[in-house]
Amino acid sequence: MPSALNDLAYGAHDRQALDLFLPAGQNAPARLFFFIHGGGWRGGDKSEYHALAQALTPFGYAVAFPNYRLAPADPYPAQIADVASALGYLAANARDLNLDLAGVCLAGHSSGGHLASLLALHPAYLAAQHLHPRQIAGVVSICGVYDLLRYHPSANGHGGGVPQFAEYLTAIFGSDPAAYAAASPLTHAAAGAPPHFLAYAERDYPGADEQAMAMRDRLEAAGGRARVLRVSDRDHVTILTGVRSMLDPLAVNLALFLRSIR
Repeated sequence: MPSALNDLAYGAHDRQALDLFLPAGQNAPARLFFFIHGGGWRGGDKSEYHALAQALTPFGYAVAFPNYRLAPADPYPAQIADVASALGYLAANARDLNLDLAGVCLAGHSSGGHLASLLALHPAYLAAQHLHPRQIAGVVSICGVYDLLRYHPSANGHGGGVPQFAEYLTAIFGSDPAAYAAASPLTHAAAGAPPHFLAYAERDYPGADEQAMAMRDRLEAAGGRARVLRVSDRDHVTILTGVRSMLDPLAVNLALFLRSIR
């Protein structure tokens, strides 16, 4: 069983805490799998994804699950600033925690997938924590959102905007299209981007397939590497909760991706 360090505070707010699971019996510093929970930027909790630690720590990974402040009480960019701070906390304490910060995998589900990709690609947030993009070995985004402008209110009727998403997102990101563009990982995909593994479910949120394909295309156009996986017979939630063995298509493809970035 992995050893667990729960509710490590990386800030003063009660949501600014993380759980860290360390592989049992490992003497060498462990590579970090940093997983950001979903919940639409307005909900969710780190504890909902702890099963991933049971799957990954036997392979030598330390697995971190940060919480972060939630909208609308704390609108964007509180969420991306917090997950960056959580990673910065782990980097600053890497020696004491026996972590290897040279090849971090950033990962997340739903809004957490958006935050993982944005943290890897946006030039400001890693720098604010004295981290370098070269320290990010790869990104795993499950059911993530990469082009928020698609769901901006102005997109309705002009490129497939989804009205219920537009109303929901306004409480998080405001109404300025420039803010939506700046918060979109797609905007920041450029040369030197880390490899991405982009998974979505057959019965996912509207446009999840187009989001993943567009992000893959933008990364590849910049000279990067990205893989898209469509998981059949799953929805936005069961894409993870439906995994029952390491032979599951999502588990197999995740393992192959992790091996490719070692």
